[in-house]
This record gives sequence, structure tokens and C-alpha cells, in this order.
Amino acid sequence: MVGEFVAIGRINIDIDMHVDALPKKSDHVISDEGHISFGGSAANFATQTTRLGVKTTLVSCVGDDVYGQLAIKEMSKIGVDTNCILVLENQSTGLFIYVHDDANEHMVVAKPGANKFLEKRLFEEDNLIDAQVIHLAGSFPMMIDRASDLATTHGMILSLDPGRAAEHLQFERILRHTDLLFINEEELEKYFKIKAEETALRKFAKTFPGIVVLKIGDKGAIATDGFEYCTSHIFEVPVVDVLGAGDSFAAGFITAWIRSERIEQALNMANATAALTITKRGAQNGQPTLDETARLLRKHDISIDAVLKTFKTGKKRGKSR
Repeated sequence: MVGEFVAIGRINIDIDMHVDALPKKSDHVISDEGHISFGGSAANFATQTTRLGVKTTLVSCVGDDVYGQLAIKEMSKIGVDTNCILVLENQSTGLFIYVHDDANEHMVVAKPGANKFLEKRLFEEDNLIDAQVIHLAGSFPMMIDRASDLATTHGMILSLDPGRAAEHLQFERILRHTDLLFINEEELEKYFKIKAEETALRKFAKTFPGIVVLKIGDKGAIATDGFEYCTSHIFEVPVVDVLGAGDSFAAGFITAWIRSERIEQALNMANATAALTITKRGAQNGQPTLDETARLLRKHDISIDAVLKTFKTGKKRGKSR
């Protein structure tokens, strides 16, 4: 049976390397600290929502290599529904190499591998229609269109986190069907020519039926539907690794919002989930459980009892417009 949430997007093997200075042409540099872990935006989202107690189905692709086998095995152990992950013969699992220095200057090398076939991936719609939420992590035009049609037809929540390479998306058409848009300041200006100012954000949010959720790094986050306007500060924690923080943020927000329909509470839970994620190395290793997230929020006198109660009663939210 499909999960309450469906996540669509990439599975990667993350290679994270710290260097004193980024290499220049023909340089040979030594990394004093490196780490290999499981990643990919959709995979990160799915493991985080699962740890928060939400059954989640992941639609993705991996290669028929040892890395794909290990990724599926690890996610299954966490509790992610991996039945919709396609293993492609003669393909490699995606790689994401992140090289950075103390000043957070960085370079990224990504090998899509099996992920590049996600756009051609077919899924049985009847297997997904019982889900409450479809979350797309990344810019996959054809997949977004199919998910949009499915969500509209069956009254599901459509959530989109387009990421850093979405210039080719037809946002004017896509946003008509989008309930939740996750974006950062750079992407907001790049795709929509909008500054992160209250008046502009409210106006933008009124152009489509959903909520704009803006991630603003160490300044916290903002969310608005054009009428309600909420902000949330970050929670100070020892920062070890920021990879995957945005995916955990989205997972925390949707988990709270789908149950409470309170934007401010969802923002607080999103920031708390992301904060705990960055306390350990690797995009998924620091991801908290629901109880761990609630404990951090209680330390700051923030209650999410309305969310916690829904897990005890099994209450779910349907889509309304």
C-alpha cells in the first residue's frame, strides 16, 4: 500500500570533501576530511518523513550496482517504501561530489547516472492515488506534469522543491496546481525576479493557490499564502554538515502542516528538523525522529502538541481549495 506521502526525485551517493582551498586548474589537493553517505533530495525527504512517523513511498531510479543495492537496503531498514524504486540494468547510481573550504566556498560535481532516466519513468497511477501528498524534489518537467494531473484529479497536495537548476520549468503553468512551493532567496530572484521582501512575497503568493515557503539560511524561514505571513528563526546548534538540511526542512514543514494547517507551527517544526539534521555528517545521518524534534522545540517553549496528537489518533488531512 502506498504511503501517506509520495516523494519523487533523485537518489545519490554523496561524497563530501573538505579542503583548505578549492583547487585551481591542474591542482592536486589533499582533503583533510571526507565522508561518503546516502543522499539525493527525494531520498533525503523520504527518510526524514519516515523518521517523523509518516509512511512515505519513494519514486526514483538507481543503477544495478552495489551502491544502488545499499541505498535501497538502508532506506528499507529505515522504513521507506522502496517498491517504486526502479533498478536499471547497465546503469550506475547517481553520484554527488561536494568539495568545500572553511569559508563555505564550494564546488559541485554531479553524475546523474540512473537519475537521468527519471523523466522517462512510468508509474502506475492507481498505486499512488491513496497518498495525501506528492512531493517533487528537483526539476523534472514531464514528471511534474504527470504528478500535477494526478494530484488535481484525486485531490492530493502537490508540493514542489525545484532546486538550483530549474530555469527551464514553465512556472506560470506549474504553479496553478502547486499547493506548496519550497524555494531559497537565490532561486526566488533567479526564477521569479523577486526580492525576499514581505510585500513582494505576499503579492507573489496570491498568484497561485498555494503557500510560498522561503528558506533564508541562518536567518530562518518565511511562509505566506498571500494573506497570512509567518516567520521563524533558526535554532542554534553545532553545525557539522549542511547537506540535506533543505530536504529535512521540507519534510518537517509538510508533516506539521498536513496535520495542523497552521503555517507558523509548520515553520517551527521545519527549522527544528533541519537544525538537528546538520548536527551530524551526511544528509541523512542526523535526521531526527518526531520525539527528538518535539524535545528541541520544547527547549524553546514551542509546542507542537497539535501535531503529536494526530499521530496518536491516526488523523490525516485531505486537500481543500
